[in-house]
Amino acid sequence: MNKSVHYLIIVLTGLTLMLAGVEGQAAKKVRPGDVSMGDDWKQGRFDFVFDNHMDTHVQLKYDEEDGEPEELWGSMYVIFTDDQGVSLGNDPVSGLPIARHPRGTNPDHDETCGTSPNIVCVVGWHVEAIPGAFKFLYHSGVNGNDHAIWMVNRAEEASAPAPGMVIPQPFIPSHVHWISRGSTDSRAGSVSDACDKNNAGQLESADGKNDPSAVNEVCQGWFMELKAVKAFAFQHGGEVIPIHPGDDLRSHLNIVTNYDQTPVVDITATRTSGGH
Repeated sequence: MNKSVHYLIIVLTGLTLMLAGVEGQAAKKVRPGDVSMGDDWKQGRFDFVFDNHMDTHVQLKYDEEDGEPEELWGSMYVIFTDDQGVSLGNDPVSGLPIARHPRGTNPDHDETCGTSPNIVCVVGWHVEAIPGAFKFLYHSGVNGNDHAIWMVNRAEEASAPAPGMVIPQPFIPSHVHWISRGSTDSRAGSVSDACDKNNAGQLESADGKNDPSAVNEVCQGWFMELKAVKAFAFQHGGEVIPIHPGDDLRSHLNIVTNYDQTPVVDITATRTSGGH
């Protein structure tokens, strides 16, 4: 083969591989980053709304196919200072800086991403989510108040009370979250009164103010896969949880596949309410 032709083939092959790499990089999902005061929050394509407390700490893009929900993806946020700008400190066990979710704004605190002056909302996780349904069990337990706990199936069951009550595969969901009636999810119009609540305590409550309770009710929502993007100690539910980059199954776990309604022995706590 002529040396010039051989050289040209090498050059063209290199260019082809380089362009393929560029296209691959372009195809990767570009997610929203950290948010300071004055930055956009839930603007543009990352504007999905759950219509409950989850909206204070996620920016997600919603994709549909033929009018049905297909996928959510984006970022989940934490803050390392309170609304006075004071650091939350370091976890004495792991040595990691402590962070928690921003809580929005009400008379007790001012923690709204993009508008509150003393906080920076930092990306803690990248999120992928697949639509589904799940049965609400409880929020409060022997270890205190935590994420809402939901029951699903491991496989498609004809006897399931609703479609979509199966852990999706291939996927690594550790968390599920419900939609309320004002959500931008196409299923929002079918949300029941029991599921149309702002937080887990309201789902559980039957105090006359938040009736009807969602206990034993099936709610629509999303199976969520979380990948931590940095190391920190996540403060939630009375615990301080060391988080490291990569697949995260520990910080938001709230899925079970069975429930003993009438235990023969009392279940005791596995931790104190203050965490470690």
